[in-house]
Amino acid sequence: MKNFKQVSVIILMLCLGIAMNPGAKPVFAQNRNGGAFDFASRSNTVFGLGSRISHEGIEMLLPFRQNGKLRLALIDCIDIALERNLDIHLIEESLAQADADITRAWSAMLPFMGAEANYTKLDEELAFGLGPVSMTFMDRDIYKAGIVLRQPVFTGGRLNAGRKAARYARDARIEDKKSIEEEIVFQVTRVYRTAQVAEAFHNVAVEAVNLLEQHEHDVFILVREGVNPEVDLLRTKTDLANAKKNLNASANAFDIALSGLKNLMVIDLEEPIFLTQRLGHPPKPAGDLSKFTSRAIKERSELSSLKYQISVAEQGLIAAKGKYLPTIALEGRYDYIKGDIREMDGDYHWTFGIGAEVPLWNWGKTRADIIKARSGVNQIKIKYKKIEEQICLEVRKAFLNLENAEKNITASEAALKTSGEAYRMEKARYQAGEGTNTNVLNAQTALSRAEANNAQALFEYNVALAALDRATGVNIKKNDLKQKEQTK
Repeated sequence: MKNFKQVSVIILMLCLGIAMNPGAKPVFAQNRNGGAFDFASRSNTVFGLGSRISHEGIEMLLPFRQNGKLRLALIDCIDIALERNLDIHLIEESLAQADADITRAWSAMLPFMGAEANYTKLDEELAFGLGPVSMTFMDRDIYKAGIVLRQPVFTGGRLNAGRKAARYARDARIEDKKSIEEEIVFQVTRVYRTAQVAEAFHNVAVEAVNLLEQHEHDVFILVREGVNPEVDLLRTKTDLANAKKNLNASANAFDIALSGLKNLMVIDLEEPIFLTQRLGHPPKPAGDLSKFTSRAIKERSELSSLKYQISVAEQGLIAAKGKYLPTIALEGRYDYIKGDIREMDGDYHWTFGIGAEVPLWNWGKTRADIIKARSGVNQIKIKYKKIEEQICLEVRKAFLNLENAEKNITASEAALKTSGEAYRMEKARYQAGEGTNTNVLNAQTALSRAEANNAQALFEYNVALAALDRATGVNIKKNDLKQKEQTK
């Protein structure tokens, strides 16, 4: 019965320790298959394994579905991509890890409380005999169980540096998430514009086929009446066949562009979608190159993230230097002891103490850690300067491309107007018997080229505008974006 009580005390201590530290689960409580099941179920919850559309994603798409198609404006595509893009889920998981690191850093500064227990069985009692007197100072069965409380008092600033570094690291991850969101916005905008210009090219090809079919009908009548030679009809049929070939190619290019857009939104590639917006000419933002460059240096999330990373590295340097300083900690224990020289019959005892550890010599390890930490700080500062130079170049290229694209729009609109008028004139002359079939076909080709060039100029302008927003770190708000789209 007495041994049973002693074993009960040990079990109680162990249970108390597990309750105070839930992470310390016994081996038999771990389930390897359970971890895999949790991962699979969580993955299905986020974005659905085995399918590119989860149940939550399908519900998100319902408001956009009309007549069997998803009718999507640019802002709708951006919202869907920001909600469903896998890069967003990845960075959110890294944020969860950063928050856990902050908790760990805080816990290292707070008191630790745990339970300890051990049992030792010797082959024989340890006794000391002097003549007729014999003294046992260790039984064969030795029991010890208790609670320990430990509090760090001074660690050379390492714990505080670790706490600050964890917070700076979390802030850096937040800026990284902003940067990913801005990149997703730009990529969706660029691909949406690509789909728009592909659709515009397809419409130009459709119009070219329609115009040539109408012209073929006119040529057929004139050839049948003997007014024009049959070679005109053959030439027209040849151009019509080439136009139909271009029409097939444009339809394929449009489908590929839509597939790229669906991929960014993590939508099934077989899902039919309809673009509710056409290429327009939104106003150019006011400001010169120096203004945009200054804004980019101030607003870009990549630079903000690097600033926090520099702070993390500096705290690491502080922690490395703190290894030269002593470590001081308080420790208190409350134990049940039975079977050794301190307590042979079994009883409870408490102890309290303070300990210090002073580094004297570790063969240059601390100095090497300091050199490595200082080099890490310098490395991130050099990276900051490099990214800053790249951003300045990126802003300059986007600004110049926007200026050039705006000039191209003016030129393409003028060419579109004159080529349309030339085609109407040549067609009227041919129908009146004054012009030639070659002139009509050439005028029609020039008109199609002018329409395609105008669509290309609008595409380049809108992409350059999105690139300038991305380069300057401008957050595209819904109202601002809708205002841009409504301005033609």
